[in-house]
Amino acid sequence: MGSTQRASDPETTSRFRETVFDSIFDSVLLRLAAAGVVFVALGAVLNGVTLGGEGELMGLWAAIFAVWGSGLILVGLGLYSFVWWRRR
Repeated sequence: MGSTQRASDPETTSRFRETVFDSIFDSVLLRLAAAGVVFVALGAVLNGVTLGGEGELMGLWAAIFAVWGSGLILVGLGLYSFVWWRRR
């Protein structure tokens, strides 16, 4: 019997992380915002690929993914905030 807890013990895991993931998985609007984050990240990766030289088409797709991702983030978080505000 030791007096110290291990980091892998269930009591020491972060409750904040669990509540954030639970709220994202339970809400369609937060999933929409998370998809927007993925789109923006994909646009950033595609933009990094185009910095090597050729590939103007990749730059176009990088811009498209970034714009769509930003829109999804704004719509998802905006509508989630509105619904949260109306329920309070």
